[in-house]
Amino acid sequence: MRVALHIRLLLLGLVLLLALLPVAFGVYINETSPAPTSHLLAGRCSRYCEAHGCPHATPANSPAYFKLRLLYEATVQGLAAGGKQYYAIANIAFYLVFIPLLLLSLAYGALYNMVLIRRLKTLRRG
Repeated sequence: MRVALHIRLLLLGLVLLLALLPVAFGVYINETSPAPTSHLLAGRCSRYCEAHGCPHATPANSPAYFKLRLLYEATVQGLAAGGKQYYAIANIAFYLVFIPLLLLSLAYGALYNMVLIRRLKTLRRG
C-alpha cells in the first residue's frame, strides 16, 4: 500500500519544521553569546576547554563530563585524526550534516510508518 503524495509532502514539511527548531536555537545562541576565544577564561568555558580539558568542570557541577570524559576525548581525537586542517571539516560533516540527515530520515520514516499503519487499520476494520 502506498501513501498519497500530499500526505508524504505534509510529513516532509513537518519533519523540516522540526529540523528548523534546533537551527533557530543555534542562531539565537550564536547571536547572544560572547565572541569565541582560544584563551583560558576564568569565568566561563572557551575553546581552550575543548582542546585541553575543562578546568572549570568539577564532579559537583559537571557529573556527566566526568562520566563521559573518555568518550569526549575519543571523539575529539577521532575528529582530529586527519590533522588540524581537517578537524573543522570533520566536525561540520559529522555533527551538522550526517547526524541531522540521519535524524531527519528516521523522523520521516517513523511518521510515514505511523500514517501507513493507521491506513492499514482502517482498511482492516472497513
